[in-house]
Amino acid sequence: MKMNEAGQVTIPKALRDRFGLHPDSSLDVEVSKDGILIKPMASHREQVSQWLKDEHGGEMATLTTDQIMHLIH
Repeated sequence: MKMNEAGQVTIPKALRDRFGLHPDSSLDVEVSKDGILIKPMASHREQVSQWLKDEHGGEMATLTTDQIMHLIH
Protein backbone atom coordinates (compact mmCIF):
# COMPACT_ATOMS: atom_id res chain seq x y z
CA MET A 1 0.00 0.00 0.00
CA LYS A 2 1.31 3.44 -0.86
CA MET A 3 0.28 6.92 0.18
CA ASN A 4 -0.23 9.48 -2.59
CA GLU A 5 0.90 13.12 -2.52
CA ALA A 6 -2.40 14.18 -0.88
CA GLY A 7 -1.79 11.75 2.00
CA GLN A 8 -4.45 9.31 0.81
CA VAL A 9 -4.23 5.53 0.87
CA THR A 10 -6.46 2.95 -0.77
CA ILE A 11 -7.79 0.24 1.54
CA PRO A 12 -7.74 -3.08 -0.36
CA LYS A 13 -11.18 -4.34 -1.46
CA ALA A 14 -10.89 -7.54 0.58
CA LEU A 15 -10.49 -5.46 3.77
CA ARG A 16 -13.27 -3.04 2.78
CA ASP A 17 -15.59 -6.00 2.26
CA ARG A 18 -14.50 -7.73 5.47
CA PHE A 19 -15.19 -4.64 7.60
CA GLY A 20 -18.25 -3.40 5.71
CA LEU A 21 -16.61 -0.18 4.52
CA HIS A 22 -18.32 1.79 1.78
CA PRO A 23 -17.71 5.19 0.18
CA ASP A 24 -18.25 7.87 2.86
CA SER A 25 -17.72 5.37 5.71
CA SER A 26 -16.38 7.14 8.79
CA LEU A 27 -13.05 5.89 10.09
CA ASP A 28 -11.09 6.46 13.30
CA VAL A 29 -7.35 6.96 12.99
CA GLU A 30 -5.38 6.37 16.19
CA VAL A 31 -1.76 6.16 17.20
CA SER A 32 -0.92 2.73 18.59
CA LYS A 33 2.25 1.29 20.07
CA ASP A 34 2.97 -0.36 16.71
CA GLY A 35 2.11 2.56 14.42
CA ILE A 36 -1.19 3.84 13.06
CA LEU A 37 -4.50 2.08 13.59
CA ILE A 38 -7.34 2.73 11.14
CA LYS A 39 -10.70 1.27 12.12
CA PRO A 40 -14.39 1.78 11.38
CA MET A 41 -15.88 4.51 13.55
CA ALA A 42 -18.17 3.19 16.25
CA SER A 43 -21.88 3.83 15.76
CA HIS A 44 -23.56 6.39 17.98
CA ARG A 45 -25.06 3.54 20.01
CA GLU A 46 -21.63 1.96 20.51
CA GLN A 47 -20.19 5.35 21.53
CA VAL A 48 -22.93 5.88 24.13
CA SER A 49 -22.47 2.34 25.42
CA GLN A 50 -18.72 2.92 25.80
CA TRP A 51 -19.36 6.23 27.59
CA LEU A 52 -21.71 4.47 30.02
CA LYS A 53 -19.07 1.81 30.68
CA ASP A 54 -16.35 4.41 31.21
CA GLU A 55 -18.45 6.72 33.38
CA HIS A 56 -20.79 4.38 35.23
CA GLY A 57 -19.35 0.89 35.13
CA GLY A 58 -20.09 -2.08 32.94
CA GLU A 59 -23.46 -2.91 34.47
CA MET A 60 -25.00 0.39 33.25
CA ALA A 61 -24.00 -0.34 29.66
CA THR A 62 -26.32 -3.35 29.58
CA LEU A 63 -29.44 -1.29 30.38
CA THR A 64 -32.06 -0.68 27.72
CA THR A 65 -32.96 2.83 26.60
CA ASP A 66 -36.23 2.64 28.55
CA GLN A 67 -34.36 1.66 31.71
CA ILE A 68 -31.89 4.51 31.30
CA MET A 69 -34.68 7.02 30.64
CA HIS A 70 -36.43 5.82 33.80
CA LEU A 71 -33.23 6.40 35.81
CA ILE A 72 -32.65 9.93 34.57
CA HIS A 73 -36.23 11.21 34.97
